Amino acid sequence: MTIHQAPVIAAVAVDELAAIKAQISALQEREKALVATLKATGQERIVGTLHEAVISLSERQTVDTKAMPDELKAPYLRTTLVETLKITGRKTS
Repeated sequence: MTIHQAPVIAAVAVDELAAIKAQISALQEREKALVATLKATGQERIVGTLHEAVISLSERQTVDTKAMPDELKAPYLRTTLVETLKITGRKTS
């Protein structure tokens, strides 16, 4: 790859990533609809032709750090570096 090819390859990667993210978004919306449909049956176990679904409840405990005094939470908080990549559509004329 030459130095002149790198921007073209990166541009193609950006567009492909955006397309994949759009597909994932559509699939997540479909997943939400299917989950809602299954939950609405009121059944705990639903058998399909190839798969089965089991719906169960469980409890989870979390710590409300906003309600905790700073002097209690400070020793337990940790900072991590997070790298983010954001894709936005370009306006073309």
